[in-house]
Amino acid sequence: MKYSESTKEKRRWVRRDVNFPVRLIFPTHGLREVQSANFRMLDLSEGGAALYVGGFSGSPDYFYLQFGDEKSELVSCYLVQRTQHTLSCRFSNPLPTAQIDAIITQKEMDLTIESLFSETREDLVNDFLGSFAS
Repeated sequence: MKYSESTKEKRRWVRRDVNFPVRLIFPTHGLREVQSANFRMLDLSEGGAALYVGGFSGSPDYFYLQFGDEKSELVSCYLVQRTQHTLSCRFSNPLPTAQIDAIITQKEMDLTIESLFSETREDLVNDFLGSFAS
């Protein structure tokens, strides 16, 4: 499908379609408490991201994203658009392309390893239970 110049998307950075979990961390009760929730990232660029949040409506206008475990770096973000099931955010400071590529590579590797172990665990359980069959 061809787009005319007026309808062509004009973005500073290319959005990369992704599908991996991230943690959203946000302050509550002023700054006295911090809450977190895990969501699925849908796309990622140097300037921001889109998250699938389902029916979650508690996300504030300013929050942090954490791409790894509890010890990984926090990326400050602010909300730019909210729909029924997604939210789009912009990073307070754009991330370098190398860092975006590293995040995507690491997440893909984590998901691959996770899928290998979950399949192995199921196979081992089935083999174990099958050994009792007469």
